Amino acid sequence: MTPPLESSDGISSGFFMIGSGGKPTSRDVARLAGVSQATVSRVLQNSPLVQPATRQAVLDAIAQSGYAPNAAARWMRTRRTGIIALVVANLAVNPLYPAMLQLLSAALRKRGLSASVYEEEDFSDATMRVMVESGVDGVITTTATEASLPLLERIAQKVPLVLLHRTVGSDAFDQFSSDNRASGASTAGFFVDHGRTRIGLISGHDLPSTLREREQGFVEELARRGVALSPGAVARVPKFSYAAGQDAARAILQSGRVDAIFGVNDIVAIGALDGVRSRGLAVPRDVWVVGHDDVPMAAWDSIALTTVSQSREAMVEAAVARLCARLDNQQMEPARVVLPHAFIVRGTAG
Repeated sequence: MTPPLESSDGISSGFFMIGSGGKPTSRDVARLAGVSQATVSRVLQNSPLVQPATRQAVLDAIAQSGYAPNAAARWMRTRRTGIIALVVANLAVNPLYPAMLQLLSAALRKRGLSASVYEEEDFSDATMRVMVESGVDGVITTTATEASLPLLERIAQKVPLVLLHRTVGSDAFDQFSSDNRASGASTAGFFVDHGRTRIGLISGHDLPSTLREREQGFVEELARRGVALSPGAVARVPKFSYAAGQDAARAILQSGRVDAIFGVNDIVAIGALDGVRSRGLAVPRDVWVVGHDDVPMAAWDSIALTTVSQSREAMVEAAVARLCARLDNQQMEPARVVLPHAFIVRGTAG
């Protein structure tokens, strides 16, 4: 078939369907997007010469076709492997991380990149060596802590590094997060505005930035409104899990009556729901429960958790776009981006 003529920005007016046999090729992507193979190649190399509309058409065609560039050919042409290391944690415990991993993988795939996944809560020297020596082009980590800062700085000296979700006190690399302090304050304001003043908090020890900022914003806003947390109303869990949240809610209620509980993430808040009910109390009639993150199960009818939603999709898209830009220009000044949150009222409060 004779390919259609391209317009000046590389987009053709023809429409093509990918053939049914074998692995999709760059030719299939070009036909699906209505551009030349050379344009597909320029998009894969993040060339600034491609118009935004053309680039998006090619990225959509890559995602639709499932095309994966040949790693060896890519390396010979660009000295890149097309592989990005994704560092996540607690995949079996916290539903937030599988949700973020799915978004990250899809965002990379749209750009013709592949993911190499590392499950690592406490960033280790061994993991750093394996990642860098395996030839990844860059690293996106969702698990950064202040203790891991020396390792993060070493990684950033070797490959582009982006911190997502959690942040640290450094200006050495790009960092993308939600406004956790503001979301904690929003939760406190929500409780007080609705007459809830005997308030409990489920948090932890040695908190990463996300949870520490949520707690700070929550406590500061309560104090600003003249509401104090009694010591017995604060439960600090050693690990964030459903069981820990359940036990924490029981402990809070054992020490005294509360009418609202904030769990600094959804998984402990979901545990708290059953902890409250195990004491013969009803949610939300007797006790309101609010979480944070809006993990997928929070919207299930059987849970219906009132929670704070991070800008997860926007955060991931911005972080991946920044990493791709840094692959082409490692001299860019590091950016620190804080995205807004949304308060989602469901059946456990409000």
